[in-house]
Amino acid sequence: MAKGNDLKKLFQSFNEGNTEEFRSIANDIIEYERKKNHYQLADELERIINSTSLKQLRKAESNFNNNLLHLLPKDKDSNINLVDVKTSKILLDDLTLDDFVKTLLKNFIREYEGSEILESYGLKPRNRYLFCGPPGCGKTVTAQAIAGELNIPILYTRFDSIVSSYLGETASNLRKIFDFIEKGTWILFFDEFDAISKQRDSVDEHGELKRVVNTFLQLLDNYNGDSIIIAATNHQNLLDRAVWRRFDEVIMFNKPTESQITELLKKNLKRYPCSGINLDEISSELVGYSHADIERIVLNTIRTAIIENNSYVDSTQIKKQMNIYKERAKIYNKINV
Repeated sequence: MAKGNDLKKLFQSFNEGNTEEFRSIANDIIEYERKKNHYQLADELERIINSTSLKQLRKAESNFNNNLLHLLPKDKDSNINLVDVKTSKILLDDLTLDDFVKTLLKNFIREYEGSEILESYGLKPRNRYLFCGPPGCGKTVTAQAIAGELNIPILYTRFDSIVSSYLGETASNLRKIFDFIEKGTWILFFDEFDAISKQRDSVDEHGELKRVVNTFLQLLDNYNGDSIIIAATNHQNLLDRAVWRRFDEVIMFNKPTESQITELLKKNLKRYPCSGINLDEISSELVGYSHADIERIVLNTIRTAIIENNSYVDSTQIKKQMNIYKERAKIYNKINV
């Protein structure tokens, strides 16, 4: 067991944010454990300290502590920020996703945490991801979960300020954003990505948008920083063909399967007492709904139960909210009813 004095120094260095001293003391503890023939423990500690998790945490803090926030890119004419900065505490295990998708994402996290090892072989972790699929199926919250896993702030692009009516300004705004993310380590998230990446050969699109697509492709090609770029779209069929090959990985987010619906129901129903709920029956009736649809139905059921002073939620109450939601769905024709 490591000496108490070393442990005190270790905690003190962490509290002071002294990364170099923290690593030095940690390495001393590892060597001490190895000399005591605690090889498995020493190897595990070495693996942890050599991962970049701590490095990424310090980078995330440095992004704020070095006053980068006052340097956020702005639109020249309106002086409005081109991005919004947020942090996330959501983790991948909080989400209900396809096993295949979750495996891809966890491998991506491992790559990023092991970037130093990859770099020793002349490689870099993949950092350009395109999320596709119908609305409400987890694209945005997955970007938030990646930010939470890596302790990296997330930059939400603001298309209301990026897209300008002035010739050339939209492309200029995109350049400002890419120049900014070179200054630190961020997750840059483009939601509704098709707004700036539609097919250039479409007769419906004007020359300015085509120039924007050209600029974006060039920016992606030339980007070599540590930040992660994630783009999400509900209309992947509208994307320019050249956009696809600029991303390291393309992930499709589908509507949940029946078993995933059951998992979603269980997660959301933990918020309030339940009685007499046939999860299999409810799940089968919710096939075709998105993750967001299902969460909204359950939360509306719980809200109603609280307001009506019901001591629990049952199947009848959930089905009542399902019927209300079907009427809503007819308005925007989101699901078949």
